[in-house]
Amino acid sequence: MRPGPDPGTLRWIALRMGAVGLLLAGGLGAVGARAFQLQVLRREGLVDEMVDQYRRQLVIRPRRGVVTDRTGVLLAGSAEAQSVFGDPAMLDGEARGSEALRKVSAALGLDPRAVQRKLARGNRFAWIARRVSPAQAQAVERVLASTGVRGVALVPETRRYYPKVELASQVLGFVGDDGEGLEGLELARDEDLRGEAIRVRSLRDGAGRMALADAPGEGRREGARIELTLDQGMQLATERALATAVRASRALSGVAVVLDPQTGEILAMASCPPGNPNAPPDPETARNRAVTEVFEPGSTMKVLTLAGALDHGTLRPTDPIDTGDGRLTLGAHVIHDHARGWMGPAKVLAVSSNVGAARIGMKLGRAALVDTFTAFGLGEKTGVGLPGEARGLVPVPRSELDVATQSFGHHLMATPLQIATAFAAIANGGTLLRPHLVKRVVDPNGGEVLEEAHPEVVRRAVSRSTAATLSRWLVGVVEDPEGTGRRARLEGFRVAGKTGTARKVDPVSGGYVTDRHRSSFVGFAPAESPRVVVGVWLDEPRGEVNGGEVAAPVFREIVAYAMKMLNVAPAPDLAVGRSTAPGPEPARDGDAQAEGEPPPVEAVADEAAHSGGGDVTVPSLAGLPARAAIRNLETLRLAGELAGAGRVVSQQPPAGRMVPPGTRVRMKLAPAG
Repeated sequence: MRPGPDPGTLRWIALRMGAVGLLLAGGLGAVGARAFQLQVLRREGLVDEMVDQYRRQLVIRPRRGVVTDRTGVLLAGSAEAQSVFGDPAMLDGEARGSEALRKVSAALGLDPRAVQRKLARGNRFAWIARRVSPAQAQAVERVLASTGVRGVALVPETRRYYPKVELASQVLGFVGDDGEGLEGLELARDEDLRGEAIRVRSLRDGAGRMALADAPGEGRREGARIELTLDQGMQLATERALATAVRASRALSGVAVVLDPQTGEILAMASCPPGNPNAPPDPETARNRAVTEVFEPGSTMKVLTLAGALDHGTLRPTDPIDTGDGRLTLGAHVIHDHARGWMGPAKVLAVSSNVGAARIGMKLGRAALVDTFTAFGLGEKTGVGLPGEARGLVPVPRSELDVATQSFGHHLMATPLQIATAFAAIANGGTLLRPHLVKRVVDPNGGEVLEEAHPEVVRRAVSRSTAATLSRWLVGVVEDPEGTGRRARLEGFRVAGKTGTARKVDPVSGGYVTDRHRSSFVGFAPAESPRVVVGVWLDEPRGEVNGGEVAAPVFREIVAYAMKMLNVAPAPDLAVGRSTAPGPEPARDGDAQAEGEPPPVEAVADEAAHSGGGDVTVPSLAGLPARAAIRNLETLRLAGELAGAGRVVSQQPPAGRMVPPGTRVRMKLAPAG
């Protein structure tokens, strides 16, 4: 019989089994406690974390809306493109990451070191190249397929493109890498163009692949379609004419604006040099000078000065203006002009007399002069809706000299669009309209018109009768044999306009410089029933600087195209037999004249140039004072020239002679004996 187990051994085994049991019980208890904690106490938080791991929201960005001209021609659109991105952490963990990255860089034509620097700035995501060409995208795909690297991938995006390249580039602006508008209309209408992004629920599997959980919802995803008031043909003709003038005159830059004076629609807006929104932006060529550039307008403002004087009753159409010997002394300063003696307001405008405009402005007064400029929209934004628009400046004159110089366009600042808008008010009968560039905004899905522009009246600038009088006088600037705007003549049409040649201010000394000018011509056609207002400005032309010589021909070319585009038939009495011979030398803009420059050659106007009827009889003016003599002549559409002071003692041509309208009658005056 075998002896039984040793009692001590049994106790030891029992002790060990008890310890193991306790350990198992403690482990099960701990597991149970942990399970209780996870399943009960922390259940909600863990469920949220779990859902977050496999559920995602995808942001589906819409295609940016298109921009067209008034006839539907595409000016800005969007196309599908591929972008390349990398995961720096994943590339570092892949054996062939460096080799693959080098090949990807070569396929994109990039420096591998530059790509490495881009990746170094990211943690799990960094762009390598945005919106690459289809050929580059295919090359990258081949590299990824051959290397099997997962740290580089392509993602679809949309690319903004401008099919007309430089056409209206400053008006349209451009977009950034993320598709947001950065300049021009793209920035001003970014909210309409970018549309509404849609968020869609998705699931992610264990390999990280995404799958949509819901179908994309209904609703507008693409950006709205914006139709502009621009006409691409008018814009192209304007840009070409402006570019030719800038090259020919060797000017620094140029601006041209074409408006419909009856609606305020902008038909063309050009800046030279042009830009290319398809290329990286250049700040110098991306700027829309028509709304961002301010300067002293010069003689074009004489029109507004005369408008204010007529409207305030300080000037009548038959009032004679004494321009004397072409010098007006105000304190220590002298305003220089041609020596022309007495003349009517129409002649002051035609020959662009600084002294005449200064006398009219001083008679109007500083407060009324400022009120006139502000009534025409100077000193305030036009509200066209483009970014960077300047307000301009119309300061209250502090001295009589300031009043005089402001009367002929100095000592105030304006933008090209402000000046063109002011002339549009004269052309349409005295109503200042807000210029606008957007004609309609249309929903691309349902075709619903979300916004449509209509003529918007800002205020009445001048009375209808004053606007009509000024329109007639502006015709004289072009058709008068001594008018400064003769090169704006267009066969078959009567046009109205005003030249400007303003000296520029030296930013260092603060004084005017003699060799730098801004030359301009602003006008409208046809004068009897205006369809377009055209303004042209050239910055620092070399050689010939007068607006009537360098800017007026650009105006004529643009108007000629506009008349064809708008199907405006030429007037038969103007299209046949109208003189286009050089004739007498036109006057120079008063603000560009050098001291001591002789006056232009005097001549008698030919009848065809005035197209106002037959010959008229010269009246007897003997014994009349200057004012009455000038009135009698202007009633008969004759011009007067006075010498001396007092009453008329002799005249040439003599009383009773038949002469064509526009003939100059020279009168000698002497004190009553």
